[in-house]
Amino acid sequence: MAIFTLQFALSHIFMKFFFLFVTIITVLQSDASKEHCDQLISKGIDALFQKKHSVSLELLSKAKTLSEQNNWYEQQFISTNCIGLNYYQMLDYSEALDYYLEAYTIALKHLNSDREMTVLNNIAVVYLKQGKYKESEKHQKRAYDLAIANKDSIGIALYAGNLADLYNLTKQLDKALYYISIARPVAKGDIKRNRALDIAEAKNYLERKDYNKALSLIYPILNKFNSIEENDEKVSSLLILSKIYEHQNKPETAIEYIKQAQKENLNYLNLTDIYNRFSDNYFTSGDYQKALSYKDSILTVKDSLNAIQNQAMYQNSEIKLKLQDSQKELNNEKKLKFYIIGFWIAVLALVIWVFRGYVIKNKQKRLLAERNEQIIALELKNKENYTLLLENQIKEKEINTLLEKEKLKNELENKNRQLAANAIHLAQRNDKIEEYILRMKERPEILKSSLLTKQLDQLKVILTKEDSSDDFLTHFQEINSRFINSLKEKHNDLTLNDIRYISYIYMNLSTKEIASIFNITIEACRKRKERISKKMNLSNSNDLYNYISSI
Repeated sequence: MAIFTLQFALSHIFMKFFFLFVTIITVLQSDASKEHCDQLISKGIDALFQKKHSVSLELLSKAKTLSEQNNWYEQQFISTNCIGLNYYQMLDYSEALDYYLEAYTIALKHLNSDREMTVLNNIAVVYLKQGKYKESEKHQKRAYDLAIANKDSIGIALYAGNLADLYNLTKQLDKALYYISIARPVAKGDIKRNRALDIAEAKNYLERKDYNKALSLIYPILNKFNSIEENDEKVSSLLILSKIYEHQNKPETAIEYIKQAQKENLNYLNLTDIYNRFSDNYFTSGDYQKALSYKDSILTVKDSLNAIQNQAMYQNSEIKLKLQDSQKELNNEKKLKFYIIGFWIAVLALVIWVFRGYVIKNKQKRLLAERNEQIIALELKNKENYTLLLENQIKEKEINTLLEKEKLKNELENKNRQLAANAIHLAQRNDKIEEYILRMKERPEILKSSLLTKQLDQLKVILTKEDSSDDFLTHFQEINSRFINSLKEKHNDLTLNDIRYISYIYMNLSTKEIASIFNITIEACRKRKERISKKMNLSNSNDLYNYISSI
């Protein structure tokens, strides 16, 4: 009992230690959960929208590393693609393209076609910014084909619109109109997408010199651009109007729309297009000095853009260095975690070894105790089995004895029933013979013969005489010798006829049947029963059967 208690205590301590170890491991790995990774991505995307690229890249890089370690492909794709978006907004198109291509590989191997067409569109936009129109067309077309295959109406409208912009830019005007016609029906409920398609179609008609159709598309939407997100579309619409009026020889109106575009513009990248419009208009109107001045402004803007790109590249380098430092810190933290986990594993292994040694030492004692208990239990079981065997043998003998007694009783009852049946049959036969004798005596020819009458009377006397030579009692005594002997011992004053009468009562014959056997009346039979009962000292003749049955 003491050994069991000690083992239980040690097991309890071991389980507590194990749960403590699991808790520590859980705490150390809590920042490695998928939920934590999703939180990093969400915060990184928020920082991206706020133009906080350094913060966004740091958060998304952590999420990317975590998802790569755990093979969380969805999170790996989103974080990689969003890192590419950061670099795209920072004008580092080469770096953006590298991350987009990596995201595309992830989508192609592990994710569905929705992710694939998303990143294909991003790749196409980068190639478009780099002036690689063929590459842009190839990737944009693949994204569009996937949207068609997936029956994605939003994707179809978006990618068809992008293809229309590309074909407008490369002067493939019929193709541009074709994709605009495809995008229109599926973009029916999307107001912004429809405005973008209106602008693309207006540019197409402008290139075709169909100015009226271009104006009919631009004018209705010009005053509907209210949000900051649609600023580029508004500037683009104003520049289209300036081109239309320039071609219609209305330079003053054209200049007014360019000035309005300059005033509305919030994107530094649009300045090149605005200054180009100023230069073209002044050159057309013959004001070459202003035209050259704006050409110089274009060069200044390009220099500024180059400077911005260089600065962005410098910032990207700094961010990369920070990310490398952050990655080193993550690796160091990871190593520290592994060291801590290794330490606790070693401690746990030591505890298990000590516990195992204790178990081995006590195992033999426990086995000996169990064997002794088994031997004692086996001996007790053998004794129980032997006792049970004896009880079963006794019960079997008792059952056999009862069966034998029942068999003898049944045989005795059968023989008694045969005797009773014979006696009743004999009595009935004698009654019929006596009845026949009486009818014969009544016949005239018999009455005339005194000899015949005398002989018939003698025959009747023979039938009615209770002859002691009747062998019924002999047969009954052979069958029920024990009963007859006991009856004679208890009541030695009983005559043979009394014993015979009692024998019929013992066989449970009715008074009528006994009267018929003795050839007496039923009343005489009852009186005989009363007389015999008194002789046997019974207070009531009705108790006679119960009494003799108990003998």
